[in-house]
Order: sequence, then C-alpha cells, then structure tokens
Amino acid sequence: MKPVASLATILLLAPAVAGAEPMTFDCVAEPAQRVQIGTPVTGLLASVEVGRGARVQPGDVVARLESTVEEANVALAKAQADADEAVRAQQTRLSLAEADLARSKKLATSGSVSVSKVQELEATVEIARRDLDTEQRKTLLAKIELQRQQALLDRQSIRSPIKGFVADQSLRAGEFVRQDSPIMTIVQIDPLFVETYVPVALWGKITVGSQGSVVLDQPDKQSRKARVTVVDKMFDAASGTFGVRLELPNPDDLIPAGQRCQVEFDVPAEPPATVPLQ
Repeated sequence: MKPVASLATILLLAPAVAGAEPMTFDCVAEPAQRVQIGTPVTGLLASVEVGRGARVQPGDVVARLESTVEEANVALAKAQADADEAVRAQQTRLSLAEADLARSKKLATSGSVSVSKVQELEATVEIARRDLDTEQRKTLLAKIELQRQQALLDRQSIRSPIKGFVADQSLRAGEFVRQDSPIMTIVQIDPLFVETYVPVALWGKITVGSQGSVVLDQPDKQSRKARVTVVDKMFDAASGTFGVRLELPNPDDLIPAGQRCQVEFDVPAEPPATVPLQ
C-alpha cells in the first residue's frame, strides 16, 4: 500500500509544479518622451506654428523667431558666393598668357624670340595661374560663409525632435524668448511606458523580455500585450518592491497617456516542498 499512497501524492502535486500563477499589479501608462521645446538663441518669437493638441512629426517647424537680419545676411552671402566674374577673368588671363607662351616657344626655335622673353612669359603664366587659384579659394570661402549664414538662419526655426502631440504651449507670438524659456511641451505616446512596482519576491522571475498583459480604462478596457524593457537593479527597502517598465505599442495613438492601469504577469509558481516517499 505504501507505493500506491506515494503515487497519489505525486499526482496531486504535479499541477502545482507545472502551473504558472497570474499576478496583477497597479501601474501607470506614461508617455515615452516628454520634451520641452526651447531655442539655442534668444530673440523675439515671430510665430507659433502649432498649438495645444496638434500632432507633429520629427523635423516639423513648430515656431519661428524674428529673422530679418539673418535673412539679409544669407542673401548677401549668396550673392557673394554666386559671383564668379573674378574667376572667369583670371581664367581668361591665364588662357591668353599660355597662348603667348606657346607662340613664343615656337618662335624661339628660329631665333625670332629671345630666351629671356620666353622666361618672362613663363613667369606671367605662373602668376596668372596663382591668381586664378586665389580667386577660386575666395569663391570657396564665400560658399562656406553662405553655409554659416544659412545655419544661423535655420536656428531661428524651432523644429520638433520627436513624433508626438503638443501637450502645453508656454509662449505666444510676440513674446521674448530666452534660452531657458520653453516654448511648448511635446509628448510621444507611441510607445507608452507602463510603470509598475512588484514585490522583491518576484526578483529573477520578471526579467527583460518578459510579457505582461495591460488593461486600461481608456479606450476600451481590453487586455494588451506589453514587453518588459527595464527591471530596476535596486530595491526600495521601505516598500519591499522594485520597479518594472513595460513598453506598450500605440501605433495609432489611440491609448491616452497618463492613466492608471492594471498589469498581469504569469509568474512561475513556487515548486512544492519535497515530500519523502514513505
């Protein structure tokens, strides 16, 4: 009878060993990024292109500073960079000098032109070539100056660094902007970061790459899969918990950020205590 009793005990314990225990925790769904848009230069805010609630893409202009002086500097630099009269004039002088030198070399073989004259023309060609190099270098520097002035003008246009929504607008057109003054706040809600705290007893059971099921009140209270991306390496001694972050895809921006939620993990059950066979 002892072997029969032992077998029954093993069969009763088998489901507990193989199963997984679902555990639910409170959580908060937060934006992946919250960026306060500022400016690298001070100036007068000429216009704000988007307002609260507007959707923006990376690189979209969201505001502009007054840029009359910068635009004039760009126009001047462009005119100087496009001016090629001096280069063409030096190219013409070089071509004429080279032609004179070629003719003189032919005449020098018959004695019609002296050697000193040929040497003088060779020097003239060399000087014309160096003058051409100087003008071409000036043109290159003018183009670089145009790029610098264009970069200064581009700084007057404030662009969004992320895809998201305008959550708050702090300044309006006509106000003076300092480098420490945010113009607006843009939030990225695709993906959402789901933040939760779990007991230290689950350390090692919830790891990066684990899956969780997140239920939010809005928009539809449906369960959605999220992946664990961060597991804190330090416990909170007061509460006996550690932080976990999950990444919840939100490609259509349908799930509002800033709401409470519930997250469920399928945590492997603790193995039962070993029962000695009688």
